Amino acid sequence: MRLLGHCPPLDGLRGIAVALIVVFHFAGHYVLHGATIGLDVFFALSGFLITALVLDEQRVTGRVDLKGFYVRRAARLLPALLLMLTVWSALLLVFHDQGWMGSTPAGDGTGSAVGVAGSLKDVGAALLYVANWDVISGGTEAPLQHLWSLAVEEQFYVLWPAALLVLLTLSARLRRGVLVVLIAASMTWAATLWAWGFGGNRIYFGTDTRASSLLIGALAAVGWHRRRSVGQAARFAGTRAWAGVAVFVVILTHLHENEWKYVVLPAVAALCTAQVITYVSDAPRSALGRALALRPLAWLGRRSYALYLWHYLWATWTHGLDPAVGIPIGVAGSLACTVASWHLVEAPALAWVARRRTRPAPAAQPRPVPIAA
Repeated sequence: MRLLGHCPPLDGLRGIAVALIVVFHFAGHYVLHGATIGLDVFFALSGFLITALVLDEQRVTGRVDLKGFYVRRAARLLPALLLMLTVWSALLLVFHDQGWMGSTPAGDGTGSAVGVAGSLKDVGAALLYVANWDVISGGTEAPLQHLWSLAVEEQFYVLWPAALLVLLTLSARLRRGVLVVLIAASMTWAATLWAWGFGGNRIYFGTDTRASSLLIGALAAVGWHRRRSVGQAARFAGTRAWAGVAVFVVILTHLHENEWKYVVLPAVAALCTAQVITYVSDAPRSALGRALALRPLAWLGRRSYALYLWHYLWATWTHGLDPAVGIPIGVAGSLACTVASWHLVEAPALAWVARRRTRPAPAAQPRPVPIAA
């Protein structure tokens, strides 16, 4: 029996995360400057879900099919990304000399022409999932900086399942200890870079410095999976989850300007998220679980990947307009492209993955019987 099934509250949590990011890019210069911590919700969720899925597979089958894991990840992530980048590249070739193509949410709204050659190089970096290092190096010409977080997650997906198999050879206590050391190392390295004067970009976009949020989710999954396997309830889970919500709200509304936000706050936000994840995974019918499972939030969460891909483009294209006009147009355009992406590529890809996972194994071929001379 698998321990991790579909959990609507986790869809809702993902929906809240993407909504915060959309709000930040469309109106962050007006409200909710701290909404970027929605990314740490995504990171913690990714760390938890990937780890729990690998542990489930190992528990049920006695092994982990790494090839199958990577095929499923590629089928889930690549089609929507290819669709978005194909459309954007086509628009680039036609409108590269128009200011609105480069009017990013962080700019003043005037925008500028976008270089074709440099932008296509950045598209290649996005497809190779190294966009975060592209941003750090200052080499981005394409206004596609939001793809940095996808690069961080994909790099984690490539490395973590194999590393987790090594951890599974250790005792449960030692396994958790190694994860705690890795989390502390990531945070310490971020603090060291800050002290050395590397600045926010290197820390904010670096895979090594953002690994703490992903690993906090992984640590939560290791503990949660062990408790569920032996039927042990978590202590004070509801209290910790609601405390996590309270701290998260404080970070969102008051602490975003703290100079240590690049070093400490992402890990704190991920820790708060981990409390919520483990609680609603055990108690989806709790008050918090029911609130997160509300249909609009769950709908948004299931389509959060495409919405994340498309919203930054629309926020860029409409940034030069009056906010009363640009924000409604941009949000509507983002949702329209999200729905199109879901029906055109994502849902078919998910259906293919489901068929592949449920396809019966071929019957064993009879061994040839030698004919006596």
